[in-house]
Amino acid sequence: MTPAGETLLQYARKIFQDLRDASTEISETTHLERGQLRIGAGMIACMYLLPPVLEKFWALYPKIDLEIITGVTDSLLPRLRNSSIKLGVFTLPVQFPDLEVIPFRTEEMVVVASRKHPVLSKKTWIRAAEIKQYPLITFPEGARTRKVLDHYFKEIGIAPHISIEAENVAIIKPLVKIDLGISIVPFAAIAEETKRRELHCLRIRDHKLTRQVGLVYQKTDHLPKVPAELIRFFREGQSASTLTPGS
Repeated sequence: MTPAGETLLQYARKIFQDLRDASTEISETTHLERGQLRIGAGMIACMYLLPPVLEKFWALYPKIDLEIITGVTDSLLPRLRNSSIKLGVFTLPVQFPDLEVIPFRTEEMVVVASRKHPVLSKKTWIRAAEIKQYPLITFPEGARTRKVLDHYFKEIGIAPHISIEAENVAIIKPLVKIDLGISIVPFAAIAEETKRRELHCLRIRDHKLTRQVGLVYQKTDHLPKVPAELIRFFREGQSASTLTPGS
């Protein structure tokens, strides 16, 4: 298909989706007694950010049909842009002229190490320059959180010793636990393991590292009630749900 044809197809899909949304809006009551929403999010968001928000949302609107699609941001963005996903929860930045982005949470990234580590298990903080001394287990190239890390290392002039690339944090954590290397992840991803004393986390003292998470959806003159209401839940809970080491 030609570029012009691709553009026309994208607009046609949006028109048909707008018609479906309008039909749903007409049939919905003020109290959202029915409706559906397909959400796209990465592994960390699905495990630690979505559950508390969706639990409250579903308690209030039990008849809303929610579907969650997991994957890396770059694979989910085309589905968001062609309307097969209505709302994305992604690591930022996300920059497309047809997408609206609402930053809703800034997460501190921490170094996580095994409790068996002879040096790091005895410390509560680490300097950024020290990170290159240890094998680093991290996300694959192209992953949004990996891009955040690559930008961070480039900005402060550090070449980390990357020993393992793992698809997601669920794979990274057990590898760190048996002391195959250290990692850098959002604190929320290892908060429970830290509390249970299964993993050890260290804050980066001199060059604090954060990642920003946002809600992403197609620009529209009228956002349907279901995604609009879920966005409200996210925004109301953003400060209360923030976790930091020591909290």
